[in-house]
Amino acid sequence: MNINRQNGTLSVTGLRELNSTNAHSFRSAVAGALSHDLQAIEIDLSQTQTVDGAGLGALVALYETAKEHRKREGFAIRLTNPAPTVQQMIELARLHHLFEITPPGSALDGAIPLST
Repeated sequence: MNINRQNGTLSVTGLRELNSTNAHSFRSAVAGALSHDLQAIEIDLSQTQTVDGAGLGALVALYETAKEHRKREGFAIRLTNPAPTVQQMIELARLHHLFEITPPGSALDGAIPLST
């Protein structure tokens, strides 16, 4: 997993799985990289093959941490390029109401604010 910061966006790439094996380290690493100048977090799920309940829990925990960290409007957490099975898990857990989901081949149309 790689975490990079550029132009107010924290980008997470290279995540092959998000499950009970790595959920805690994922959440800790991304939360540790938060800063006050961030405008968005983008998590690229194009390489992610599996997501389980612990992985979904890590995404919710990250959402809550970011919500506390960034209390201004216009901040977004985007999940980009999920495989169909990963997107289905996100939707079944109804997390698509918390995150902006950008399917493969879609352009980013804008941020969904992180509600306070």
